[in-house]
Amino acid sequence: MAWLSPGYPIGSFAYSHGLEIEIASGEISTRKDVEEWIESLLRNGSGWNDLVLFSQAYRSDRNSLEEISDLAKALAPSRERYEETLALGYAFAKVTSQIMEKKCTGMPLPVVMGFKSKIENIPLEYVLPLYAHNFTANLISVGIRLIPLGQTEGQRALFNLFPVMEEMARAALAAKLTDLKNSCMLADIASMRHETLKTRIFRS
Repeated sequence: MAWLSPGYPIGSFAYSHGLEIEIASGEISTRKDVEEWIESLLRNGSGWNDLVLFSQAYRSDRNSLEEISDLAKALAPSRERYEETLALGYAFAKVTSQIMEKKCTGMPLPVVMGFKSKIENIPLEYVLPLYAHNFTANLISVGIRLIPLGQTEGQRALFNLFPVMEEMARAALAAKLTDLKNSCMLADIASMRHETLKTRIFRS
């Protein structure tokens, strides 16, 4: 699906989700470290919440969509993560509007993409695993560039995380907003610490 391919021009390559500071400080230095970091996010952190928000936006109407959007903003633990989800969401809306010649309103990325998937009649059970894959692949790409991991090690990490992506995407299909959670405090703190990183490549 084009929306979730690396070539879709929304600028996701510019964000590390806080991973850059963890690599710079030596907390994450191996493929295994990257896998564990991403798995935690998918199970208990921003990765899981994105999947739930995507699913809920897909099932919403225009009246309730704004509330989901506001909740997505409130869940951002730092300024950079807030800017990340909004910048990507607005970029997605802009590019998609231009390509499809249909208005698409900017909101946090999982919200706008979830609702747009509904409008375009893309099955949720099809697109949600792709969103999980995109989230995972973007973070692995950060590890490939910064640690650096080799391309083969990056693909091995992606392969090892496939079962987690599939499991959490299935769970999010039936999830409600009350299932949102966050026990990934180190990842949240990392996103705050990244704001003061003097030498950086990524915007978050």
